[in-house]
Amino acid sequence: MSVVLLFDEILAISDPVERAAVAHDLLWEDHPQRVRLRVVRGLAIREAIGLGLAVEEIADRLHVRVPDLTWMSDQAGPGRK
Repeated sequence: MSVVLLFDEILAISDPVERAAVAHDLLWEDHPQRVRLRVVRGLAIREAIGLGLAVEEIADRLHVRVPDLTWMSDQAGPGRK
C-alpha cells in the first residue's frame, strides 16, 4: 500500500521541480485529486522555468522528454502564471 500525500503537503514543497516530480509520480497512483495534480505539476514546471532552471534538468527529474514539458505546463491552464 502506498502513502498518499495530502494536496496541501504537495503544495508545501518549496522546490518547484520536486513539487512537479511528486505531483507527476502521484498521477500514476490512485490519488483522489488527479486533475488538481496536473495543474500543480504544470504551475511548478512554469515556476521552475521562470527561475531559470534548464529544461533538460527539469525533464530529467520528471523522467520525461523536454518536449513533454510544454503540454504538461499547458495543463495548468491559461492565465495561471
